Order: sequence, then C-alpha cells, then structure tokens
Amino acid sequence: MKKFLIGIIALVLCLGMNSCKKEGAPEGEKQDAATEKVAEAPSLADVVAKAKAEGANWSVDEWKEAFKSVTLAIKPMMVEMNEATKKVEADPSKAGDLMKELEAIQAKYPDFEKLMDEFTAIAEGCENGKAVVDDEEWGTKMMEELGVPKLE
Repeated sequence: MKKFLIGIIALVLCLGMNSCKKEGAPEGEKQDAATEKVAEAPSLADVVAKAKAEGANWSVDEWKEAFKSVTLAIKPMMVEMNEATKKVEADPSKAGDLMKELEAIQAKYPDFEKLMDEFTAIAEGCENGKAVVDDEEWGTKMMEELGVPKLE
C-alpha cells in the first residue's frame, strides 16, 4: 500500500512536470463520468482530518476503511488521468492536448499531494495504520474491488 501511495504521488508529479512541455487541449472536452463521481466521493480533506483526530485509536479494520475512503476520494482523479493518458497512447499526435487536461485535473484537486502526504504520515505514525500501509496485497485487491484504474 505504501508503494501504491508513493507511486500515485510520483505519477501525479511526473505528469504535472511533463505536461508543462506539451501544448493545450481543446476546452470543449470534458470528463462527464468522472465529474459525476466527484460529487459521490468522500472528501479527502475530511478523511485526513478524521485520521488526524482519531487515527491513533483505530484498529486495522478502521484503517482499512479509511484507506478505502481515501481511494474513493481520489478515484475520480485517477479515472480522469487514466482517460487522458489513454487518449495520448491511442493517438500520439494528441500529446499536446495532455497539458490542458492535466492542468484542469490538477485544478480540481489542488491539495491532493499535501493531503496524501499527510494521510500517509498519520498512518505510518500508528502501528495499525502502518500495518495497512505495508499490506500491498490488500491494497491491490481493494483498488481492483473499487474499480480504480492502474496508471502505467
């Protein structure tokens, strides 16, 4: 799970850095399915605040629920990023369009990196949270169960 969280953060940073070298995307393109799911997803800030306040007393199962909530909170962003990269993979000539899409995605989730770093630090600071972070097999199964796309 720890590698997964670090991987997501690294991927977002890499995409953000690489997007600066690309041209913009048409403004008319939208991610309707992902946008609809944003309203249903739990707030990442709320999950982090709850973990900060109560996380030291959580059991492993409570930490797993918190990680599921975090994953649901970031799922819309992951779906949007996956769709954007698939467009470029399918048609490399659209690589220039990736910049505006990634900028739009980053604008929707401005505190993502800070909140993910904070949540990971809180989890690693607790014995039960660290056990969940280190359980990569559970993390992979949970991602598949929730339908979160793997970014490659």
